[in-house]
Amino acid sequence: MSGPMLEFSEFKKALSPESVITSVPGLYFSPRGNRCLVVEPETASWCILTEETRDYLTNQGLLRPDLEQRTWRHLNDLYLTSGGWNEERVDRILYSLFVRNMITLNGQTYYQPSNLWTVQKYPHYFNIHVAESCNLACRYCRCDHQSPDPMLMSVETCKKIIRRVMEEIPGEKIIIGFHGGEPLLNIDCIIEGARYVREIAPSLGKKVTLSLQTNGILLTKYSELLKELKVETGVSLDGPEAIHNRQRVFASGRGSFGEVIEGLRKARKIGLNPGLLAVVSDPENYTEVARFMVENLDSRSFRLNYLCYEGRAKKQFDFEVDRAAAFADNWLKLVDLAVDYQKKTGKWLSIDDLNLFIAHLADKSRPHMCYRSPCGAGNSILGFGYDGRIYPCEELVGKENFCLGTIDDPRPLSNLLMESEINQRIQEKRKVENINKCRTCPWRRFHGTGCLNKSYEFFGDTEFEDPMCYFYRRIFEELMWKVTENPELKNLIGHYHKYVEEEKINFIDNLI
Repeated sequence: MSGPMLEFSEFKKALSPESVITSVPGLYFSPRGNRCLVVEPETASWCILTEETRDYLTNQGLLRPDLEQRTWRHLNDLYLTSGGWNEERVDRILYSLFVRNMITLNGQTYYQPSNLWTVQKYPHYFNIHVAESCNLACRYCRCDHQSPDPMLMSVETCKKIIRRVMEEIPGEKIIIGFHGGEPLLNIDCIIEGARYVREIAPSLGKKVTLSLQTNGILLTKYSELLKELKVETGVSLDGPEAIHNRQRVFASGRGSFGEVIEGLRKARKIGLNPGLLAVVSDPENYTEVARFMVENLDSRSFRLNYLCYEGRAKKQFDFEVDRAAAFADNWLKLVDLAVDYQKKTGKWLSIDDLNLFIAHLADKSRPHMCYRSPCGAGNSILGFGYDGRIYPCEELVGKENFCLGTIDDPRPLSNLLMESEINQRIQEKRKVENINKCRTCPWRRFHGTGCLNKSYEFFGDTEFEDPMCYFYRRIFEELMWKVTENPELKNLIGHYHKYVEEEKINFIDNLI
């Protein structure tokens, strides 16, 4: 009985008077008012119990830390004394708890954790740093590049990377991203690389998506070219002018807002339509930045990342001990913003990671590589430095203790990955069961281990939790309460809808 969405009628058939029912160990309980949130951590299952249901289950010895066993006969012998309860109601509750993995039936659970949380073996996303230099000097830049050397990838190296990943790593659908630094500083590499992909992909049986992340300044010059090359483009824009210009600046210290907006307008005018990404350094700016995206830029889909402890940000920003709580509290206001927008327009916003986390509440699939265990480093993504060096993740590019080899290594890339001690260590050690703070966390299967690079930058070691783990703990718990109070929030799943079956999305109303 471990198949998806077991029918109630099938569950009923499995019940007999002597069926033994027991609570699953390790449940997490969080009461609020007259209700109680229950989470089964190992399978990322959850529900919220009404006061009446909670009291009944507690009185009958279920969902208690002492794990008392009860037979179905015993539970139904007691229902007559439980005012308003009957056999059908008891069975419905038992069914709801069983398919959420909170009780066992004759020693069996609905989900087998060993069959969940598998990760892919080979990467599908290849992030190529065609330029490590930049025409801006953003205060939080990850690269922190100070050298006068432009550090541009050669066209030959770019083509070699493209050819080898397409020939030597299994998989039909792949993404090749041009990154940096500012990738548009190396436009020759992008042109030749993109054309080379289109030339060789059909004969190799590959379906390739090309992407690029830019600060937007050079879009006035290259938008038409990117559209012609069919390169999906994202623009980094941190919100309204006053906020953007505090951190996304030229070397002189002058803000870049005007140039970025001009580039964005040019791109939209010719139909390129870039995605928008903002980095939020002050948690109180979340809703102001989001409103700017919606009201001033007419965007219903964008991403808001919190500022991370890495690169120049270590020197130019303060990272308070309790910053995760402030970021969580203000991030959650995005839910109210999305609800208000839907009431006014009839349309739902698509805000990553909000839509992703709603998907996590509905289903066990983890489509985003940064929220898995282990994360996607080395199994979903590879990063390539301008010099052809290979790293397990785009965020690790340039960190030599994570270098897996070079594109000139004669071994097939699939072999290089499997034989790399660095990659093997990441895949084994970067699991929730191997990280002290993660292994007992109720949210470990909702969030995974978090970002390897952010752990490394903050702790100096990869075998620690995400430094913002409290942010996710609070986010997931609050979203559970919010979506239970307002099941319409399931519509915030956005473009992740394609990863989740409709019946599971409808099943998100977890009030029992």
